[in-house]
Amino acid sequence: MLDKVKKKDQEAVKKALGKVSHAENRRQAIDAYWQFSSHWRKLYPRAVACLEKDLEDLLTFFQIKQPKLWSRLRTTNLIERSFREVKRRTRPMGVMANKQSLQRIVFAVFHYLNHNWSQCPLKQITHSS
Repeated sequence: MLDKVKKKDQEAVKKALGKVSHAENRRQAIDAYWQFSSHWRKLYPRAVACLEKDLEDLLTFFQIKQPKLWSRLRTTNLIERSFREVKRRTRPMGVMANKQSLQRIVFAVFHYLNHNWSQCPLKQITHSS
């Protein structure tokens, strides 16, 4: 979403977005969204429309009754970390022989990550469910 905002305003927009995603409850998050929307809509209508379109998905984690889990659920760090690992493993190889060799490498990386995650799950989630 920040790609729809000028560089000079990105920090302020990011801070305002944080008030939405890090609110204490769903009601406060929606209030923060309306403040964000009324402040930025004229300057960045595409950015506000993007947030508006995905707002329900963004706030889904509020359905979980244990607030201590929210920080784990609202982030995409695990996903981003997985793709970073694929890039780290494939970049030194340069060119792949064919599509199948790339698929084998990507599968191996995800298989390795999946195996490691299964060995040490997030205790807060497994013990709370």
